Amino acid sequence: MTNFNYLLTFTAIIVVIEFYSEIHLRNYGSITERLYHLFGWKALFNIFKLSLLFAISYVSFGLFNLFGFLSKEFIRSNIIDLNDGPLYLYLIVPFCVSIVIILFNSAELFQTFRTISTSNKQLDSFITNITYIIFRLISFILTFFIFRNILKYIIELDNYFSANNQSLLDWLNVTKDGQDNYNKGVYFSLILTTLIFIFFNNAFIKKNSDTWDYRKIKMVFFKYFFITIILCIGLFFGFFSIFNGIFNILNSSFSEWFSKDNLLGIFPIRISSLLIIIYLSTYIYKQVLHGRIAHFIVLGFLPLRQIKEYDRFMIFEDRETLFFTQISFYILNIALAELFIILGYKSIYLSLLNFSILFILDDFKIISEYSKNLRSVLRNHFNRIWLFNLIMFIASVILLFHKNHILLLCVYIILTLILTYYYLRNARAINFERQ
Repeated sequence: MTNFNYLLTFTAIIVVIEFYSEIHLRNYGSITERLYHLFGWKALFNIFKLSLLFAISYVSFGLFNLFGFLSKEFIRSNIIDLNDGPLYLYLIVPFCVSIVIILFNSAELFQTFRTISTSNKQLDSFITNITYIIFRLISFILTFFIFRNILKYIIELDNYFSANNQSLLDWLNVTKDGQDNYNKGVYFSLILTTLIFIFFNNAFIKKNSDTWDYRKIKMVFFKYFFITIILCIGLFFGFFSIFNGIFNILNSSFSEWFSKDNLLGIFPIRISSLLIIIYLSTYIYKQVLHGRIAHFIVLGFLPLRQIKEYDRFMIFEDRETLFFTQISFYILNIALAELFIILGYKSIYLSLLNFSILFILDDFKIISEYSKNLRSVLRNHFNRIWLFNLIMFIASVILLFHKNHILLLCVYIILTLILTYYYLRNARAINFERQ
């Protein structure tokens, strides 16, 4: 194939993403309405997710390289840098698609896109068609530049991992040299978590929109989005613990790996990561998905907007929210602990953070089950949990500040404040038992 054919193939992919996003959100109506929804939050985020899915598939799995085209060199020259060929070549596919749509939907377009009324019906129809073509080109250009920038940064991320001898399946590339490595499995965990994020968000956005108001944003969507973020943070480090553990076991032996991990204090953190994922997944299955996992999977994967039998919403004003907020706080701190392990950073504050997590995690689960059955909690148990929450928070803030991770520090504080807000908002559900 020539570069011209490559470019047509690439722009056709962008047109597919553009049209899927429009149909997915029912972005119909007059040109004013379409432009409003095109630049709306849901449409932009939908284009972002679809572009991210393509970029991940392209870079990580090499699906398109299997057919011998769309190489990284072509992408760099023609898409990212826009150096080769005149720009009008990029508009051939969207222009041709617009003409085909006009030919088969001229009457409907005339009804919705008619902006000027003259005594000449043919002139009105011509102006309407030109208006629609302009809209299609605006939609394509917007999608193109979102797609281009996402692909650019995903390729840069892939180059970064390659420069550090990391690949998608590096956790299976065993060298048998007996050397432990605490970076293997990061790439695969990141990709897997991103795919799960796209799947969960796709299901949530449909679950929280009725048929005719699909383009509207409801507050409950942001709550589900927040849950997805917390879940994915936990999943990433849970996956990393598994895949990195597999590499180090295969690279030496189980006994050697177990001894080294214990010596460095890493093994307990790995176990904590897995336990936290089990606790959070159980909560999400019961409280968020309401046990309807099959319906949720259908919404996430198939192009359906709704399932009538699956219309229950999550309630954020109940006792179980206390469990979610506390588990989420543990996830944030375990994530930081494992991040510093990956970076090879050692500090007394990191040891304090690890100790606090390990000490209180099992206690919290026992206290939670105890209070769930008796509908009350001992005040000293409650105070113990909050004491260690404070210790973890201070240790994490000091660690991030010392390492000059200011952006990460801000994200950590913001997420902690959100969790604290929802905890205090549902604190009335706490009943203290008399001692």
